[in-house]
Amino acid sequence: MLTQKMLTEMADLLDSDGINYSVSLSLYSGLKETAGDINSVVTGLIGDDAVLDGIRNASMSEVVETLRQSLSYVGDDGAGPGPSTLRTADFSRLLESICHSVLQLSQTGSGIKSFQFVRGHPHYPVFWDFAYLFLGNDEDVLLVGSSSD
Repeated sequence: MLTQKMLTEMADLLDSDGINYSVSLSLYSGLKETAGDINSVVTGLIGDDAVLDGIRNASMSEVVETLRQSLSYVGDDGAGPGPSTLRTADFSRLLESICHSVLQLSQTGSGIKSFQFVRGHPHYPVFWDFAYLFLGNDEDVLLVGSSSD
């Protein structure tokens, strides 16, 4: 099961010895109240007046690939995670656990939506970001990640 604790552990690891690099990973969930539009669902989950763009269906393979690419971002000499962080057993364990948990989450719902925030992003994205809404039968789950300097 995907948890905020798991995501926080990954963000803390990636932040631990990086240079000008900060990772934010957030999980929002709420009971499905209505079959509203995606903007309304996301606003209800994050509690802001979010404005979204590029809303589209996403595949599970896309979600996993995005997670792997984003969380494995190497950076450059001026910004990025510590050079050895991505080679640690903790990083590999957390990445596999997050990907496996997301796969399980996708199997309990009716679809996945991908989008970008035009306004109301809960983080401050600079290097990479993603937002995936898992539409569940009883509960909707929003996974948002980004990195900044």
